[in-house]
Amino acid sequence: MSIEQHRQEFASALRSYNAMETTKRRHFDYMTMLDTKKKKFNLTATETESDLLESLLRDHHEEVVAFKGRCESLKTRNSDAHAALFEYIGNLNKAMAPLAESVGH
Repeated sequence: MSIEQHRQEFASALRSYNAMETTKRRHFDYMTMLDTKKKKFNLTATETESDLLESLLRDHHEEVVAFKGRCESLKTRNSDAHAALFEYIGNLNKAMAPLAESVGH
């Protein structure tokens, strides 16, 4: 099975995965910033900050649901493309692991 052979078929699910990763990182980074503010300066998040954090989590949840839906659809349409997608994602995560570890994600 070739990842490149199935790239067009799994492109939509991959874009959804990328959106999910972006919203996860955004939520985590903002949450970390608020936590640091609390630990360093003993400043509790404002209502506006808490609302934004909640909104970022909601954004991420929506992307997770979208990704799962696209994956299920892809698996039904083309199980080889579905397997190629997860092979690609696995390769990507393995290659990016040292970077993720260095920034604490």
